[in-house]
Amino acid sequence: MPRTPLKWCMACVALLAAEPLFGAQAVDSMPGCPQIRPQNAGIPGAVQPAPNGPNALIYIDADRAVARLNDTSTFTGNVALRRGNICIGADRLTYDRRNNRVHAEGHITLRSDGGDIIRTPILNYNLGHETGYTSSARFHIASNGARGTAKTIRLSGNNKLQLEDMRYTTCPPGNDDWVLSGTHLELDKATSVGTAHNVTLRFMHVPILYVPYFSFPLTDKRKSGFLPPSFGNSTTLGTFISAPYYFNLAPNYDLTVTPVQMSKHGLQLQNQFRYLGASYSGTAQFEYLPHDQTTGTDRSAAFLNHNQTLSPYWSASANLGWVSDQTYFTDLDQGTAYATQTYLPRQLQLTYGGPIWQFGGALTGYQNLDPTIPTIDQPYKQLPQLWISANSPSSPNSLHLQLRGEWDYFQRSDSVVGQRLDVRPGISLPLRNSYAFLIPKVEMRYTGYVLSGNGVPAPADTTPQRTLPTFSLDTGLKFDRPLSLDRTAYTQTLEPRLYYLYVPYRNQSALPLFDTGAPDFSFDSLFRNNRFVGADRVGDADRFVFALTSRFLETDTGIQHLRLSIGRIVNIRQPLITLPPPFASSAAAASANSVGVIRARLSQNWYLRSGLEWDSHSDTNQQGNFLVQYHPARDSIVNIGYRYSRGQELQSDISAQWPLSSRWTGLARWNYSQFDHRTLQGYFGLQYRSCCWAIRIVKQHLILATGVADNAVIFELELTGLGKLGTPMQSPLQQGQFIFQ
Repeated sequence: MPRTPLKWCMACVALLAAEPLFGAQAVDSMPGCPQIRPQNAGIPGAVQPAPNGPNALIYIDADRAVARLNDTSTFTGNVALRRGNICIGADRLTYDRRNNRVHAEGHITLRSDGGDIIRTPILNYNLGHETGYTSSARFHIASNGARGTAKTIRLSGNNKLQLEDMRYTTCPPGNDDWVLSGTHLELDKATSVGTAHNVTLRFMHVPILYVPYFSFPLTDKRKSGFLPPSFGNSTTLGTFISAPYYFNLAPNYDLTVTPVQMSKHGLQLQNQFRYLGASYSGTAQFEYLPHDQTTGTDRSAAFLNHNQTLSPYWSASANLGWVSDQTYFTDLDQGTAYATQTYLPRQLQLTYGGPIWQFGGALTGYQNLDPTIPTIDQPYKQLPQLWISANSPSSPNSLHLQLRGEWDYFQRSDSVVGQRLDVRPGISLPLRNSYAFLIPKVEMRYTGYVLSGNGVPAPADTTPQRTLPTFSLDTGLKFDRPLSLDRTAYTQTLEPRLYYLYVPYRNQSALPLFDTGAPDFSFDSLFRNNRFVGADRVGDADRFVFALTSRFLETDTGIQHLRLSIGRIVNIRQPLITLPPPFASSAAAASANSVGVIRARLSQNWYLRSGLEWDSHSDTNQQGNFLVQYHPARDSIVNIGYRYSRGQELQSDISAQWPLSSRWTGLARWNYSQFDHRTLQGYFGLQYRSCCWAIRIVKQHLILATGVADNAVIFELELTGLGKLGTPMQSPLQQGQFIFQ
């Protein structure tokens, strides 16, 4: 009996007749680029044979055949052989049954079910071991649309191809914008890795790089290798070039090493290590610049961001940062993440979150990045900070007990330092139904200190205390009615709300100011029981808050198309507690007594968000913001924004990202301060993307934390199939993302 059964069929004939010309698949899905054929797509209309293995059947079709039992058979004229996932088409094919070998001549096409194709005039192939070799071959790789030529291709089994004297590109036929050529290239389909030796990279027919060894991915899977380099020129760095190398160490951790050559500073080495586990994740970074040419010193930085789940209730985190000197980021940072910061935070934290009790501890500090900031204006370090809270099990319309407590030790040089204990037990009775709510609440707040002087005299009273009761009553109604606009059903709501707050006056001038300030501007700040943040000051109050909200909801989908809210504080007694300098500016914002907010989805593509906070007594605006956004497509956006804070900020911010054509995209931002009469950040960039490469150039202007302007030009090149394009700055799509509340 023959070792391998032999049958004839028309499976491969239909396949080869329908096969497109070599390389017709491409590497991108953008307009004008052919599509990549999905891998393992099968062969439409073909007879599906048994899988590969010692018993796999062989199907052969030809115009003529001369067959000898247990010997060599010869087939001529439109020959098509199919075994497992391999199909061979040829003008003439000889099959050696005893050795299970094929020798083919003429117009030969070797194809796999995954879509890979080799075309050659000569093929020797072992069907059992799936090994062989070709000469003067052309190839196409389906996984990334790559194509090319080779003097010799050796098939080593296990989906491996070894190419000698080869040319390789992912550009579509007729387009050789970039080509990788060299003496040896191995394509390992099992690991999706390409490995090249002695290769030259040509872009637009110009040699731009030679490397003795180079590896790259054949798919979008993570793979060790070089990432696209970036280079440019800036005021602080001079001419710079970076060439990151990515190490795919394991499925759950990797390392990126980036050497950066800067003409004004020298060679810097950046390292980023990322890791992910079942109960933890994080990023560790280290940067080192030996003997900076500008300062003559070694400069370095280290960062750790770690999150750990210890149990269902326990968790821990670390956010640590360190730089060798205060001007490290303003001199060496290529982006905007740290270059505009004045403090580098550091925190270790451990928390417990149960159904009733929650508590935790933290060590919180910072590194000052601005040498011009005096000590008195720097924040305190909390070493340590401990907190606890508890909430009684809630049930409808029943008493609710709660406890908030915190103990801190505040430290700072040349300042009053010490301990603070803040405890707030409270009781409330939330009464609710579908159209109304009423929540009376009573809270007692005790705050005590143990103070001393660190480089300054201790205060006269080293153990000041404060005890304050707080009473609040929060109530509201909700009305709704059906509404039809432009043949669309809506539900309009009307939600009046009344809030009363009483806090008696206590003289608090003997208490230090460790972490006190004014809350961020928002409509919800009207209903706070303290107009300050932090425990050092509790604002006295005897006031009502009248508020009204109306929403327009699409009945079928529940989408909120419009929200209008307005609220006003009416003081029965004017508050007496104020903040001394340097907190006066934030206290001014806290003096506002009226707030208006609008959130609108004007259409499917237009959005509006605006808020205004003003003091009706002096008829002055305290804070305000405005943002209108046009977002018609995933890659198209225009943001126009405005921010105002009395005595502190007056800025306009315009950003956009827009396709200029099927291949060109523009992006820009202009952030201007009317107070300083200068641009805080501005950039303009263009990106061109073809089927197999992309290029981006960006001109950027940035005011650093030191007040110095940094101007930079950044250039990046991506060759599709060899790496991904980086991101030199935050996209307008991220900067202006509309948040609807």
